Amino acid sequence: MINEQIRDKEVRLIGEHGEQLGIMSAKDAMKLAREAELDLVKVAPMAKPPVCKIIDYGKYRYEMARKEKEA
Repeated sequence: MINEQIRDKEVRLIGEHGEQLGIMSAKDAMKLAREAELDLVKVAPMAKPPVCKIIDYGKYRYEMARKEKEA
């Protein structure tokens, strides 16, 4: 799930450089992602609270596809 698809009340946020930004509302996390001109992506949906990361989603999808091919 990315950006507005994330409907959770609270998320644990990881910044674009891998730093822990803590637990915050999904709305605040979305605001930080927009300010950085990046996407908010849910990377661990089953965690409590779910873990989201601020990243470039296009680049993320490319990296995941590349890892899949290598495996």
